[in-house]
Amino acid sequence: MAVKLDVTVAPLERDRVFKGCSLVTCDEKVFSDASTLAREFAAVKNDVAGRVMPVVTAVCAGNAGDDGTYRYFMGDEVEKRGGNKGLEELLVPAGTLVAVVPVKFHMEASAALRAAQVRQAFYDGWLPGSCYECASDELGFADVELYHYRKRRFRRAKKMVLNLMFVLREKTGA
Repeated sequence: MAVKLDVTVAPLERDRVFKGCSLVTCDEKVFSDASTLAREFAAVKNDVAGRVMPVVTAVCAGNAGDDGTYRYFMGDEVEKRGGNKGLEELLVPAGTLVAVVPVKFHMEASAALRAAQVRQAFYDGWLPGSCYECASDELGFADVELYHYRKRRFRRAKKMVLNLMFVLREKTGA
């Protein structure tokens, strides 16, 4: 199934700072570690001060090291750096060139599958034909999943919104 992407590329106007926790994992353990990380973050979530409203939660896998392990982070966006003692920080600095791609899905249960499909369509389809390249070496990660909830217009229910934010730079010598 072809995935149609709605890609917006622009430098960040402000720092995007997330406070939370992480663990070290590998591809073989990432799915079991995801639930462990979610439990660990749930235990410290109430300690996150200065959250951005509406609350935006980031999930990010760092670049793999030589041994195949990487940092797997989960945290909420905060207004500024510092504070929140005991919590880890993920920073995407102002000026970083990013592509933001909405992930559309009908049921929350299908969000992970749709995110994987959008990620593959971005890296295998959109990116090679663009004037950009992945800049994962600059920040230690290639992309961030951004989750938040918004109220539905005519209902009391809330809808989960998922965007993928890819870290880019312009291709050199192309």
